[in-house]
Amino acid sequence: MGVSRFWWLALLGVLLPALALGNQYNARMVDVAELSDRITVSSSLDYVEQTQRVYTIEDLLADQQAGDIPWIRSRADSPGFGFDANTFWFRLVVNNSSQTALHRLLEIENPVLDEVLFYQVDEDGYIINVAQTGDRNPSASRPFFHHNLVLPFSITPGATHYLYFRVTTAGSLEFPLEMWKPEAFQERDQVKLLFFGALFGILVVMGVYNFFIYTLFRDESMVYYAAFSIGLMLFLSTMHGFTAQFVWAETSWLRENALVIVIPLTLFFSLMFSRHFLQLERSYPRLNQMIIGLGSLCLLLAIAAPFIGYAVLIRLNAAMVIPICMGGIMVGISRWLSGYKPARYFVIAWTAFLGAITFYALSKFGLFSRSGISEYAVQLGAVAEAVLFAFALADRMNTQRKAFEKAQARAFELQKEANERLEASVAERTQELQAAMEELANANQRLQALSTQDGLTGIRNRRYFDEKLEREWHRSLRNQESLALLLIDIDFFKAFNDKHGHLAGDECLKLVAQVIERALTRPSDSVARYGGEEFAVILPETDIDGAVHVAENIRRAVEEKGVEVDNEILHVTVSIGAAAQTPLPHQEQQTLIAVADQSLYLAKSAGRNRTQVPASAATFN
Repeated sequence: MGVSRFWWLALLGVLLPALALGNQYNARMVDVAELSDRITVSSSLDYVEQTQRVYTIEDLLADQQAGDIPWIRSRADSPGFGFDANTFWFRLVVNNSSQTALHRLLEIENPVLDEVLFYQVDEDGYIINVAQTGDRNPSASRPFFHHNLVLPFSITPGATHYLYFRVTTAGSLEFPLEMWKPEAFQERDQVKLLFFGALFGILVVMGVYNFFIYTLFRDESMVYYAAFSIGLMLFLSTMHGFTAQFVWAETSWLRENALVIVIPLTLFFSLMFSRHFLQLERSYPRLNQMIIGLGSLCLLLAIAAPFIGYAVLIRLNAAMVIPICMGGIMVGISRWLSGYKPARYFVIAWTAFLGAITFYALSKFGLFSRSGISEYAVQLGAVAEAVLFAFALADRMNTQRKAFEKAQARAFELQKEANERLEASVAERTQELQAAMEELANANQRLQALSTQDGLTGIRNRRYFDEKLEREWHRSLRNQESLALLLIDIDFFKAFNDKHGHLAGDECLKLVAQVIERALTRPSDSVARYGGEEFAVILPETDIDGAVHVAENIRRAVEEKGVEVDNEILHVTVSIGAAAQTPLPHQEQQTLIAVADQSLYLAKSAGRNRTQVPASAATFN
């Protein structure tokens, strides 16, 4: 009985670790074909932190078979690790259950990550796509021009791919990852850009407006509030990647360190605004000196940015935000209770912003998972604070106005009217911006179509041909399928043009283009004007016999069709060079063009009005 129990325990000792190990290998899979518009895939990630061991992409490729890397499953919609200087690897497994190749976008909504290396690997361990992004890279050199970090990828039908992300940053390491259909991503982006445009517009208008008010009344609290509004706008635009995309796109140091300059300067202006607005120099002289000292510390932190590492400064800045907000609330409450009525708006404003910034700051330290609340609360809190500060300033001016003469009462009315005009102007500009953006999108679509269309014949042009052939060549290389190409030349076109004139020549080109286009029956086949009187036809998944069949249909159709010139029907013929091959890894698409061109030469040398293929002397006419 004891021996039997011993063997049972031994069997369990072997099976339990094996089951646990097998469970570790069981990576979660996302089917990109089931994507409607977007999906948050952060909770489907696995990750591993480089602490004791440094992992390379080769280690991860080997792990696809061996499974010896201790991947940890992410449970959060936005993995957050606080200020962690270690490098992290993230893994996402995707498959395509559909019958067509699919294109998707991966959006990382944390544009201040220093570096993200992206690898797309197939089931056999071959790397098929590599990309690099992050704020160390200029936005123009990223794989997708956007204020966030966006990585495009494609997946063939029935394939399973491993997506690896190597993430390094000196700041807060958060990795919120969403997968998008390209068209849905573009639609969302229009709304998002409109939102941020309105947000930044409000903050800039508030700042500029209060600066002009300062020039009238010389109230220092207004100029500090104007600077605070601009600083808040720069902080939000930097946090969301807009400054790195448009403002200092080519300055690598600012892309990586802008936050440690913008944050302390914004805190400095908020402190100076608070002490002037609450009149602390008269009411609390010692506290006023403490705030001046704290403001000086903020300036020193901004000045120290070129000399102290980003990782140290961003922690110091993040640690200062919440205490400054809480201190502002307590001082405001004290002034409110002492009878200073304008302090009530000041307290409400700081409370609104404190609630918003608390979620954000604590998420940066990894105490909360990043979410829509923690991320967009900052924007809403910033607007609420800016508006409430404006109310606070207006209330203080109203209080002082009661002690002034009637002329100053008129000034307040002018300010009220200016506010109404400003609100109407903001609404009008917002509508104009939306209309302009829609018009620009339509114009871009029209321009894209025109850039790939031949102006005379109406079919595709040489640029489209080059891009299409390159795509089909690589697709045929991946799928190991035959790709065919026809080069078509109008026989004796120069003589036809010289004899009947250029207008007749143009009509001849249009006719041949139309005949060729009508002869192509598959949606995947395409025709383009190759140059002069030459045309090119791309035939995916077609061998040489199929190419000759299509070529002969075209040749006979052109021969039968006539061009009407001065009430006379003139007939033209074409010579066609056909080529087809299955691409090899070391070959380029120019190989196929050269073979088709050689075939065309043979067809013209053999007497024209025929189809010629390479290698054999077979001619079809």
